[in-house]
Amino acid sequence: MSARSQPISWFIQDPARLQRDKDEVGVFAPDLTFVEPGAELEDGGWAGTLPLWPFDRERPTGLDDVVPRGLEIVVEYTAAYPMVPPNVHPISPRPEIYERSQSDWHVLPSGPLCLFQSTGQWRPEASLTELLLKAAGWNLEYFLMKAELIPRMTESGIVSSAELDPLLSGAA
Repeated sequence: MSARSQPISWFIQDPARLQRDKDEVGVFAPDLTFVEPGAELEDGGWAGTLPLWPFDRERPTGLDDVVPRGLEIVVEYTAAYPMVPPNVHPISPRPEIYERSQSDWHVLPSGPLCLFQSTGQWRPEASLTELLLKAAGWNLEYFLMKAELIPRMTESGIVSSAELDPLLSGAA
């Protein structure tokens, strides 16, 4: 293969997008660390813990008694990013095999979170933090599922609806 036909990685093609992601994620989730493209993550990504309650509404009283921590994740950029969203892999809590085989848990069989109702929902111009916000919401719904307080995860997610907030109170 000639040098001309070698694929150009997204982060070389669009260094401004990479810098934008670094700036936005640094503010939104300071406990995430950027993973340089390489052997560990071919196209780069992020690793660490998301904030427990990053939403623009009042935090439920006693939330820390219900959910012990934010979601620990690895975000894996794809070669086609930002046209294709990155994969968000939950590390802790890590869904069981059974949970990955049931759509109620919003986890793909291969392990990444299913954060969109359809493939067309991701917008290439969207901030990576929008995806991280959904992942933080997934963490809360996961704990509600494990506690058998809800029968399935919501379609729109806790990000856009306060309907599950009372269940996240320590009094529940």
